[in-house]
Amino acid sequence: MGEGFRKRLARHDRLLDTVRVFRAPATWRGAVESHSAMLLVAIVCAALCLASAHAQVPPKPEPAAMVWVSGTTVHRGKSKGQRYVMNASLVVPGNPSTPGASAEFGVDDQGRVMWIGQTDYQPTQGHTTVRRNFETPAPPMTTEQGPRYVMVCSWPLNADRKQAGPIQAGYAERDDSRASVSHDGTLQESISMSWTAVPAARARDKFAAHDFCGEVAKTKNSSAPRWLLEGKNR
Repeated sequence: MGEGFRKRLARHDRLLDTVRVFRAPATWRGAVESHSAMLLVAIVCAALCLASAHAQVPPKPEPAAMVWVSGTTVHRGKSKGQRYVMNASLVVPGNPSTPGASAEFGVDDQGRVMWIGQTDYQPTQGHTTVRRNFETPAPPMTTEQGPRYVMVCSWPLNADRKQAGPIQAGYAERDDSRASVSHDGTLQESISMSWTAVPAARARDKFAAHDFCGEVAKTKNSSAPRWLLEGKNR
């Protein structure tokens, strides 16, 4: 083997070594880039899966309040006077069968909270009611005299009829489109009106200035002024 051939072979080996050195970083960069891409894909997939799972979780059911008023003002005769009643009910999710108590509050368009009534004991908390016979100082009763929003709350009772668990509250808004007023000549005027259940987020803050329900649960009384006048039980 000649000296010149050996020199050419040595140069060829050195060239191969140089190519290997320069190609290695490219291989490393490729591996890093491939790993980063896979990691990014995994993160995106995880985020999409989490968002999808969250979207599929149904909202927690809320207590549903329903309220209605009916009554008549008779202007003359033996039956002259007012006969109005407000009935409110609260359906609690899960229909708890423990005994319960309930209270009802309203708020007018000026933001004033009024105490409507309470029920000290009912056999089950799952469907509690509050009934109030009332009169108005400015008869006959009109829709504007009714609260804009109503809050009905209930809580479980123990064997001693003391509060034994958290308070549940539902809200309703006055539905003037369903109100009806009828006249019997000049003798009497009758009214029927209702409040429709609404999400707590729409009305809860209107009653947030004070723990009205908690106060009644503890003391069976309220610092809020009474709504309108007491009526006669008939």
